[in-house]
Amino acid sequence: MRREFLLITLFLTIMYSDFACAQSLSPSSNPNSSRINLKELTKKATSGSVESQFQLGFAYQFGKGVDQDLNASVRWYRTAADSGDPSAQNNLGYLYETGPEGIKDLAEAAKWYMRAAVYGNPVAQLNIGLFYLRGQGVQQSAQDALYWIKKASDAEYTKAVAALGYMYATGNGAPKDLGKALKLARKAAGKHDPGAQALLGTFYAGGLGVTADSAKAVKLYRKAAEAGEASAQYGLGVMYETGQGVKQDLQEALLQFRLAGEHGSVEAQAEIGEIYELGKGVKIDYPEAAAWYRRAVDGGNAHSATRLGTMFFFGTAGIERNLAEAVKLWTWAAEKGNSYAQFNLAEMYKTGWGVQRDFAKAYSLFSLAGKTLDVSKQLREVSSKMSQGEVANDQSPAVDH
Repeated sequence: MRREFLLITLFLTIMYSDFACAQSLSPSSNPNSSRINLKELTKKATSGSVESQFQLGFAYQFGKGVDQDLNASVRWYRTAADSGDPSAQNNLGYLYETGPEGIKDLAEAAKWYMRAAVYGNPVAQLNIGLFYLRGQGVQQSAQDALYWIKKASDAEYTKAVAALGYMYATGNGAPKDLGKALKLARKAAGKHDPGAQALLGTFYAGGLGVTADSAKAVKLYRKAAEAGEASAQYGLGVMYETGQGVKQDLQEALLQFRLAGEHGSVEAQAEIGEIYELGKGVKIDYPEAAAWYRRAVDGGNAHSATRLGTMFFFGTAGIERNLAEAVKLWTWAAEKGNSYAQFNLAEMYKTGWGVQRDFAKAYSLFSLAGKTLDVSKQLREVSSKMSQGEVANDQSPAVDH
């Protein structure tokens, strides 16, 4: 059962991989170079050289030959962007999207991405397409998302080809079409795009549109994982944990999950939390489990919030019992539709543990949990208490049992 669950999670994770917006490089910009003649470059930029303005924006953004200064980067990118340079417009949008407080402004990012996209910059076309797909800085629109991402894909921008493949694979923003998705994934993977390699690996792992081939899936995951693709590292971890295409190796699985987790994979963070909580191939370590669960919760993982809430409810070695925190976590996870969180929270309201007793809320939450769990007994108990005239909203202080 555990194996099937991991494989299903793997398919959902990689099929819904979160594409990051990308930056543009001017022909003479080298992100690995730290050599610039600041005095000469500033003189040219001040004299109106758009190329020099772009290079200064890039240098200040990454601290190449100068101290990193994002505000200075914004100023120089904007100067070049106002002169109509699409690469500067795109990178300015990127800073407004990803910058710290005081710079971050998604609406402003969308404005500059759109300007660069209209000028024909394929990187910006992908970026504005992703904004429309997620509803960031603009009103969500699957039609506009498909238009711009397809436009970037038609321009042979590999990341856009891969993104379009994901859209057709999932039906998110485009009609679901595994044939088109597979064709696009193969095309982008052939150009060494790690995201596309991970997607193609998932096709082979699950036998989606192709004959299932775990060994080929592992090969594709490994190639993408070595390039730092978090979804592929997570996929490789799943294959090692389940023994699919490779000899089962829980230590190697944990290593790959850690790499993915450090690269931002929420599912990997959740998996590591469970590994340490349950002691799967490692010594049980509740504080370590809680730390990884917390990272996954911060990334929006309701399953981790439910498990972390349970740890606070019972109190485990190294984790002090905290009913208020358990309620907070379960409430958040319940609102996201986690049936176990709904059930646990309903029990809290039924008993008055950590909250004021409220039979109406308990009944409502049990009903929600009942969509996937058998709660017939609990619903009868709460109904009985309410029909017997017991107070639905007991205003007495909650008892911390």
